Amino acid sequence: MILDEMKAISNLTPQEEAVLAYIEKYPREVLVMSIKQLAKASYTSAATVVRLCQKAGFKGYSSFKYTFASELPNILKLSADLKVNPLQPGCSPTEVFQQIGLVHRRSIEYTQSLLDKQEIARIASLIKASKRIEIYGEGLNYELARQFCLEFEEVGCVANAYNSLNPMSAELSREQKVPVLAFILTHTGNNEHMYSIARSLQEKNYHTVVICDSAQRRICKICDAFVVIMTTKGTLELSNSVYISSLQYLFDAFVSLKMIADYQRIKRISTKVDQEKKED
Repeated sequence: MILDEMKAISNLTPQEEAVLAYIEKYPREVLVMSIKQLAKASYTSAATVVRLCQKAGFKGYSSFKYTFASELPNILKLSADLKVNPLQPGCSPTEVFQQIGLVHRRSIEYTQSLLDKQEIARIASLIKASKRIEIYGEGLNYELARQFCLEFEEVGCVANAYNSLNPMSAELSREQKVPVLAFILTHTGNNEHMYSIARSLQEKNYHTVVICDSAQRRICKICDAFVVIMTTKGTLELSNSVYISSLQYLFDAFVSLKMIADYQRIKRISTKVDQEKKED
């Protein structure tokens, strides 16, 4: 969403941050404000509002408001859920199950709202062309990478998980000219080890896709494509559940894209396997 992208801009001035804070706090009101009214309400200037909009990739305030208006229903719908800790002392078991269900739904909805059509189209093409998938991550991300690799293998794609660079494998792939697609998982986008791996893989002619919390992270600039997902900060906000839910949603889609790209072969093999199970 545009607010997330604006909050991730690293070179905002204090005055621009004041405008952004006002927009985030009063989204409904901003839609009916002129540029002068917004500047006055945020104790800044019209020029500051324009600079903020331009840093976010818009020509000016009018074009920003057009996009902002289209996203407002989602912003209002999500803001109430995301500002309140999903679990509180005294919750009944029924309430816990309901709240966890809400967290998973919101994680998926929010991640879906952040998807960029051009990036997704680019990733779909890379998945279709790849002969092997590699997924890189550390800690929790490595364990998730292993799970996602099993899902790719279920649809006939060779997949490997790594928590560090495998120079021999990378060099062999380059020499044999095997199209490899590498996914880089980094919760905050600031993991220096993952950045180093992404750069090394690019030098080995890999195609790379990074999944992190903001399109403004520098690792996004060196990869072929990126996907922004929903994240939260702490245990009380169920950060791991939110993150895992968002990632699972993405990789279910990625694996499905790979399956569709080789649908007839997968269907034939699946039919054969099902028949063999019946005979047993």
